[in-house]
Amino acid sequence: KSGWAALFTVGLMLVLLLWLTPALYHVPQSVLAAVVITAVSGLIRPATLPRLWRVSRVEAMIAAVTWALTLATAPRMYWGVLVGLLMNLSHFLYLRLHPRIIEVGLHPDGSLRDRHLWNLPPLAPRLLALRMDAELDFASASALERRVTEHLAAHPDVLHLCLLAQPMNRIDVTGVETFAQLLALMQSRGGSLHLSGLKLPAEQVLRQAGLLDGLALHRTDTDALAALRRLPETACPTAA
Repeated sequence: KSGWAALFTVGLMLVLLLWLTPALYHVPQSVLAAVVITAVSGLIRPATLPRLWRVSRVEAMIAAVTWALTLATAPRMYWGVLVGLLMNLSHFLYLRLHPRIIEVGLHPDGSLRDRHLWNLPPLAPRLLALRMDAELDFASASALERRVTEHLAAHPDVLHLCLLAQPMNRIDVTGVETFAQLLALMQSRGGSLHLSGLKLPAEQVLRQAGLLDGLALHRTDTDALAALRRLPETACPTAA
């Protein structure tokens, strides 16, 4: 029922492999085979793959390839496990390197949603409001910086940047450097950088780096919208 169970199992297996394997010498191989089959029979669940396909086709393909290679390379089954591990790791890194970054707009129900998906107007004429659904770390920082710089290059009239930081549970050193670059970029344009909903662990990192003094920090999205309405060169729409 807890993580200690896994540690106990690992310790027990080490003891068996190191000191008790001679006791298995006289056990017939058919009995050992029955033990192995009984242990792994519960792992064979064909109905799981169709359900996994409906949830995530990429993960379903990884599972199918791992299963097929494990059978094809038997008795050297570690090749199938190794390929499955590498495919899973590659998929994980791809998701970390390509986080979901959306420009938000004010929905008629009062929530902030994907502006382009819902065909919403921008929060303000000279404002870029973004939400990145990931931690601000070495994997996602470059994607955020690229998204901001590309938008500013295409819209030179933008003066203010607002980051909805609720999903940012952690900021590492690379994230701090990227954040400092974005802050300097907006200040060089004569504008400002706003943060909304920053959580305490991320706030402590930015405070220790001395970056909170040069930006506007808002506890909630409502506070951020109210502050953006007071900017002389922006005019936010009224919440529904």
